[in-house]
Amino acid sequence: MNIFELHENPGVCAEMHCDKHIVKMPIEYAQLLSTAHRVLDGTEYIGETKTGRKAKRWRLDDDREDVLYKASHVKHPDGIWVRQTSGNYYKLFFLYMATLAEFKYRYGKIHGASKPSLWLQRCPQNIPHGQVTELPQCMPEDCKTENVIDAYKKYYINYKNEFATWKNREVPIWYDKGYKELRS
Repeated sequence: MNIFELHENPGVCAEMHCDKHIVKMPIEYAQLLSTAHRVLDGTEYIGETKTGRKAKRWRLDDDREDVLYKASHVKHPDGIWVRQTSGNYYKLFFLYMATLAEFKYRYGKIHGASKPSLWLQRCPQNIPHGQVTELPQCMPEDCKTENVIDAYKKYYINYKNEFATWKNREVPIWYDKGYKELRS
């Protein structure tokens, strides 16, 4: 679970997501947004996992119940961040929508994680209204910097290079330069 903030503009940020992430991250972003709805607007109960283990769940008393993903990663720093303010929620929502569009551009089809998008365009009713706060840096310590975007770029260069490819896109200049420096 992570939110890859590679650029302040969500459309450009999505273009900079590598192929593996443009496939994977729309699901994770939809899970984080869905979890915000469930935790903030839902009723908590104890349910069971597929393996029969007891688990904390949240039920929504409206149509969202049947469309949104189950709550996950509730205590993850990104899960906490997205629930802190409406600004944070919408920042992730716009990135989620941009990754769905980027997936369609690269692969010519609609991503399965687009199903809850109409429900996710409204923030949870009980979210605190507020500005965007700084995204947590969920990465190894050696990548962290004072600038979140620079930190995530460094994380990509140092830890995602084994699978970083960009179908129908140029390799981002910052990645190409950083990877060459890493290899020299």
